[in-house]
Amino acid sequence: MERTLDHSPRKRYHARRRAVEARRRSFAILLSVVVGVPLLGWLLWPRPSAQQPLAADLPQAVDQAGTPIAVVQAAPIHGPARYFHDQRLTYEPGFYAPQIQAFLDSQPGTLASFEAPVGGRDHTFAEIVLGQSLYYSVNPKVVLALLESQGQLLTRPKPSAEQLAWAMGYRTPDTKPNEDKLRGLQAQIRYAVRQLLYARRDYADPPSLTFADKKTAPADPGWELGEYALARALAPATTSAKLAERMQAFESTYTALFGDPRPAPEGWPGPAEPFLAWPLQGPERVTSFFDHDGPFLSTNGGTFSYWGENEPTLSYDGHDGWDYAARPPDPALAAADGTVVFAGNADDNCATTAAVIDHGNGYRTLYWHLSEVDVAIGQAVKAGQPIGVIGASGCAQGPHLHFGVQYLGRNTDPYGYCGKLADPWSINVGGILSTWLWKDFPSPCGPPPAGALVVDTDSAGFAKSGAWASVPIGYGGSALYARSLGPPPTSPALPSAAPEATQAITATRVLTATATALPSATASYRPEIPAAGRYRVLAYIPYALNGLDDGVGVTYRIRSSAGEAQVAVDMGLEANAWVDLGTYAFAPGAAEVVLENRSAAGGQSVWADAVIWLPQP
Repeated sequence: MERTLDHSPRKRYHARRRAVEARRRSFAILLSVVVGVPLLGWLLWPRPSAQQPLAADLPQAVDQAGTPIAVVQAAPIHGPARYFHDQRLTYEPGFYAPQIQAFLDSQPGTLASFEAPVGGRDHTFAEIVLGQSLYYSVNPKVVLALLESQGQLLTRPKPSAEQLAWAMGYRTPDTKPNEDKLRGLQAQIRYAVRQLLYARRDYADPPSLTFADKKTAPADPGWELGEYALARALAPATTSAKLAERMQAFESTYTALFGDPRPAPEGWPGPAEPFLAWPLQGPERVTSFFDHDGPFLSTNGGTFSYWGENEPTLSYDGHDGWDYAARPPDPALAAADGTVVFAGNADDNCATTAAVIDHGNGYRTLYWHLSEVDVAIGQAVKAGQPIGVIGASGCAQGPHLHFGVQYLGRNTDPYGYCGKLADPWSINVGGILSTWLWKDFPSPCGPPPAGALVVDTDSAGFAKSGAWASVPIGYGGSALYARSLGPPPTSPALPSAAPEATQAITATRVLTATATALPSATASYRPEIPAAGRYRVLAYIPYALNGLDDGVGVTYRIRSSAGEAQVAVDMGLEANAWVDLGTYAFAPGAAEVVLENRSAAGGQSVWADAVIWLPQP
């Protein structure tokens, strides 16, 4: 019986992967069915034209109050493009290592059996191509088509060592061949992928193209992104006179291998509702934000956070994900159900140990700098499942988790965007929409969940006393802070109301009972409870820079029908997130949260921002 297309590539890939792992005497990778990306709708990416789209025309613009406008599903870009459609540059649904291996197996060339070490671990050629493509947001079919159009390495039955060494035709001028850092199949692919990345970075103001003969020429101002990217990748291996010929050869090669790349793709999924869970066991300090002003791993003058503020100290300029200060042996956890599409050492010039999960909805999550990976390509995983151990592999400076999210192949911010003006990453032709993706907590700049009761610092239920200052970052666009006093003197523990047993509280938040001492600043939150019931209480802690350390041991007093509970919080650890204060029973007129400017040490920031009551069944 003839095997189906879905099954056959995976079976052949499994045999290939098993042969490689047997030589390494490590572990056998067992493959399961890769989740295909569902066809859910249309998507519009910004497109270069004489008129750039206005913020109001984007799928997620923001009004002047910083509140997201409802996402509108846009019509697809009309094509075809001249050589290559922009959207196909960074994404190809369901084309991962098993499918790449199956494709290579069908070709006369020798790349199907090629393998090489990456950071001490043997990888198949399919995995090498995929590791680079995933991190640098490149459609792997583009890499394969370049290899064929430039050196016929897919169809040449017996390429020589020299042909493999100069696969794309890149050479460093005035350098001896044996000393050229571009020599070698992996180096050639890495250089091509970087050029495709830099093309997206530089498209708005492209530098002159540099050709193999060291001559330069300006980029054609009429090129769309896909055209410019191809020119950027091909120019170093050809001359100005032959560039158009090489671009046409690429388009013809891609069409012969994979189908016409010029029409706009159809049926790609639209933006998802929040679906991500926290990828770590507990809260961890944020050490680097996603840079909305060009997350291309290069500097351009600061880090533009999702609050719409350029903060050079948020570290670091050009960052394409989020860094959390976890350490080994803490595990990295799958942020949602999905299929592992990469597990091993990514050939990103740093041999970073990493895992990538496809969630079947147009989104992927990336887990970088791991010390070890505990899953295999093709493995189905559930949200919260350990997939590896935190580490400092690759180019990391100290152990941490680099957590990335990609939507249709392009890096996106899972915290969305809360700035007052349009998101620069959304209107960048090389960028994409960012929406709030965390399922367990509401967006700090979006509408609250149905039935939720929000008391913010400008609400009728909020009261304060003492010296509070404000910052333009926080729930609804602002937050308050006061300089803390040291802790009050303690007395024997007093009776207190604990949260319900069904609500877990992390180790960093403990119930305490202390003697009352006069603070110099207080904040009180009183919601209008419509009827007696159970509510989960969350307090938002902004990540804002005011010259002070965030308060440690700051106590929230939660007054409910059962009495008073006290929860101590490390605000630095919890910054940029909601703190779960527990679930309690409340009655009308008997609900309050009180915050005082007390912390474990004086001179720290105590933050007062929104508190939300979420109704529970």
